[in-house]
Formats: sequence, structure tokens, C-alpha cells
Amino acid sequence: MLDPHRWLELRRFRGLYESGAMSLREIAKETGLNRRTVAKYLSGEVPVAPPKRAANGQPRQRVVDEVAPLIDAMLRAEILLKGAVIHERLVAEYGFTGNYQRVKMYLQEARPRVAEELGISPRELAGLHRRFEVVPGAQAQVD
Repeated sequence: MLDPHRWLELRRFRGLYESGAMSLREIAKETGLNRRTVAKYLSGEVPVAPPKRAANGQPRQRVVDEVAPLIDAMLRAEILLKGAVIHERLVAEYGFTGNYQRVKMYLQEARPRVAEELGISPRELAGLHRRFEVVPGAQAQVD
């Protein structure tokens, strides 16, 4: 969904597109949007008004916001705790109904913030995604 400012910027090009002075590709390049997004918003099938946020003008509350303090507490206890483990604990212990992807997206923003609070450098966080290799023939996998 486009924010109202980007929507208005895109609407300026409608006359140029309808007159044939600019193509969708040129408008997409000029605005920095995807060509499909430009086509969608200039086709006339979308509302004439800019996209709306929640009724009170504030961003919509995310499902993960309910458990955000719990996730932050888990990170403070163990900063390198994996997202899958956090999600499993939330489901098992707190009845969380959201999916793993939402937890993972929240962790992308929360982990650096909590690490900064704890005085942990980004270099130390880099160890979270470490490649694990063994010599050939040392392990086997079965499907």
C-alpha cells in the first residue's frame, strides 16, 4: 500500500500517461516504484482517494505487538536466541496465534535495538548466522 505522499506523486503522472507522453516504464523509473504498482494505481481501478490508515490515523496494530515485551525480555536474557525457538515458546507458553514470519520480522528490528541496550556490538551479532561445514563423508542426511 502506498503512503498518501507517494500516491499523490504518482497521480501527477496520470495525465502524461493517458496522453501517451510517458509510458508506465518511464513513470516507474521516475518515481522509483515497480512498474506493476504504477499500472495498478494509474489504471483507474483503485479508489480516487489516497490509501487510508486506521480510522484514528495511527498505524494498525500488529499481532506481534501484544507479545513484543515478552520477545524483548527473551532477547535480553539470550540475544542470540533463534526466531523459531522464540515463536515455539510464545505458542506453547503464552498461546500466541500469530505465525513465525511476523515474529521473524519483529526480530529484525528488535534484535539490534536490544543489542545496543546491552552494549553488544553488531560484530558479535554476526555469529548468529554462522555456516557449519564438516569434512566430506563425516555426516549423512536422510530424507
